[in-house]
Amino acid sequence: MIGFLQEKEGVLSSTRLAFILWVAAVLIVWVVVSVKALALQAIPESVIIVIFTLMTGKVIQKFGEGKNGKVNNG
Repeated sequence: MIGFLQEKEGVLSSTRLAFILWVAAVLIVWVVVSVKALALQAIPESVIIVIFTLMTGKVIQKFGEGKNGKVNNG
């Protein structure tokens, strides 16, 4: 698990950590609410948008980096 949170240089990625924590929290809350209601509950669109934003933010960040891990300015 810790390997997923690390960049190539061995530095921990706060974006990946935030993504994992958001997904874990959403799933835990969703399971608890669904069990209490005895039916599957919908996950609000705003929560899905936050998860999507965290996920795409990391993809955009990696795309903008050069081969040496530095920002590619063009």
